Amino acid sequence: MTRDQKNIWNQEKRAVRRLRDGLGKPVDPGIMETVAILRLFGFTTTSSCGGHLDRAVSPYVAFRSSENEVDRQLIHEASSTAAKRQRRNRAIQHNADELASLLGYLERFYARRRVPYPQQLICQGFGVIGYRLATQDADLVYAVTDTEHRKLVMRQRQEFDAFTEFLMAEFFGTKDDAPSRAA
Repeated sequence: MTRDQKNIWNQEKRAVRRLRDGLGKPVDPGIMETVAILRLFGFTTTSSCGGHLDRAVSPYVAFRSSENEVDRQLIHEASSTAAKRQRRNRAIQHNADELASLLGYLERFYARRRVPYPQQLICQGFGVIGYRLATQDADLVYAVTDTEHRKLVMRQRQEFDAFTEFLMAEFFGTKDDAPSRAA
């Protein structure tokens, strides 16, 4: 990685560390690098979680189109049902365009990576609201024992880490040039 690339990476990680959610909480350290690389690719992340070992929450990153807030305001301001529907469809299209971009990265990632289907990352769609990147087995945290829960969340985190490393190699160059997870 060149000095300029390291500066870009470190600057984005600092920017992500300053982000706060609606409750004023920072991005979880376990998902911070995933959020940072997605933002470098131009994705508008809206919330995230690194997963929790003490409660039923799996890792995820939510995102939406950069035009989403304006789109939603226009829906609210529309004077007729037809106008609301048209603006809603436009908002969904904007989010779908961003989703299509992310799906391309996931497709390339899984073309080279073989893991059981439940472990794979997927995008869950919420139309006008946006999308969520999570593992296929994310909701199993509600159906497993405490011991299984810990193993499940750790495996989910590993899948996010592998995808993050893939994206870093895509953005910065070869895998050998990508910074380590500890950087």
